[in-house]
Amino acid sequence: MKASESILVVDDDLDFLKIISRILGSKDYEVGTAPSAGKAISRLKERFYNAAILDISLPDANGTELLSRIIEIHPDIIAIMLTGHSSVQNAVESLNRGAFAYLEKPLDPENLLSVISRGIERQRLVMENRDLVEELERHNRITDTLLNVSQAVSQSLDLQEIIDAALDKVTHSTGLEANFIYLNENEQLLLKGHHGFSRRIFQAMPKELGKDSGVIGRIFGEAKSEIIEDLANYTESDLEFLLNGGYHSFAGVPLTILGESIGVLGVATSFANYFSANNIELLTGIGREIAIAVRNAQLYEEASSAKALRELDSMRTEFLANVSHELRTPLAVIKGSANSLLQSDVIFDEQTRRDFLSSIDKDADTLTRLVDDLLMMSRLEAEALEVRIKPHKPAEVIDSIKDRLDKLTAKHHLHIDIPETTPPVAIDNGRIGEVLTNLVENAVKFSEDNTTISIEAHPNGKEVILSVVDEGVGIPPELHHKIFERFFQRDGRKTGRRKGTGLGLAICRGIVEAHGGRIWMESEPSKGTRFSFSLPVD
Repeated sequence: MKASESILVVDDDLDFLKIISRILGSKDYEVGTAPSAGKAISRLKERFYNAAILDISLPDANGTELLSRIIEIHPDIIAIMLTGHSSVQNAVESLNRGAFAYLEKPLDPENLLSVISRGIERQRLVMENRDLVEELERHNRITDTLLNVSQAVSQSLDLQEIIDAALDKVTHSTGLEANFIYLNENEQLLLKGHHGFSRRIFQAMPKELGKDSGVIGRIFGEAKSEIIEDLANYTESDLEFLLNGGYHSFAGVPLTILGESIGVLGVATSFANYFSANNIELLTGIGREIAIAVRNAQLYEEASSAKALRELDSMRTEFLANVSHELRTPLAVIKGSANSLLQSDVIFDEQTRRDFLSSIDKDADTLTRLVDDLLMMSRLEAEALEVRIKPHKPAEVIDSIKDRLDKLTAKHHLHIDIPETTPPVAIDNGRIGEVLTNLVENAVKFSEDNTTISIEAHPNGKEVILSVVDEGVGIPPELHHKIFERFFQRDGRKTGRRKGTGLGLAICRGIVEAHGGRIWMESEPSKGTRFSFSLPVD
């Protein structure tokens, strides 16, 4: 029992109040009492009570009328009605007005405690579900905002168009009044775009700043976000135009990609003390999307091959379409399940409630996996993946991911053949676990149910060869050279499987090569596929 669980008892019988207070107090409930409806309302306006026990006959009000007023004040309260004169009409009216239970005097203490316990447990579940939904909605809003910004900045590879679209989308997606971007060029921070400022304020904005100039230079140099809650207390000149323009709060986030600062995104509002940790989290995510788009545009400008540019644009378009689909599908499941749980006019049994929560949990994992894949691909492309090499036996790697593999192959037969004589290899255990998980998941996608998927190890002098073998549809020879390219996706997956983003095998190749190994595949149509990779012996 939690000491914070509190109960208000409303009854004009003072002896009854003393007795019931002792009964509830003995069970560690915090008890408040009120001899009248007026006193009860006063107490409820002062604080929240988990439950209220109400006598149906009070000197200054009818108990059912008090019930309605109490539920208006605290809709989540558990209300239990008491009466010394049983009446079907009173019972029905009380339950219709929102009472949890209707009990007769004299009370059976055990029955009362049982009813309170059940009521508070239901209250706890309702509140937990509401908190879960609110958290999911917050994440959904962040995801939708990032997706909107990502789509906006991906419509063009022209640098100025990207910046203008990004700033416009930031304003419309967040409600922030004004924003601007400085980018690093030739060891100076140059103003590249602004949104929401009047002509007078724009003319006062510094068009060029040194890397050590004020808070903007500090954000760029240290690659850390900063908030100025009240610009009246800020004395440096780089943001003087904001204070003179009537703005009171400022937040700035670095535009970074792969650990390198390329600029600063600044936002301002006319309210003081406006920015919270959640605001900064969202702005940091927006900054990452803008930084990626800006860097892509810079690389695009440097490219000389028209064919390469067309291929990049095609892959980008397909990739964005796939990511949008992969994000929205689990979000729809999460939203639908959460809304079902919040229906006040439907009482779900425990199994149904758990099924809804299980769906939410499963699709939240799917979103996490997608984000992890995107982050991993960014690190690999920048050759910035961190691997912590230690000696591990391949069997240890399998053991660490066995639960995940069992879930993936629930409809298949998983066979593991790791000879005891297999020597330790020099690897990052977690990273190689990701490679095996991706390869097994790929095998599941392209294999019929009840077929065998095998994981094998073969010592080969100074290296160990690990293989994942399936009995699936196989891969045509003309696709062998493309299979490890990022965004590449082949046909032939089982009906009902999501298309994915085409990053899994590219990530596998990047991780293996970061370990100094190599990865390859052998396959024939309709005869299955063997993916193999080498790891150096410790």
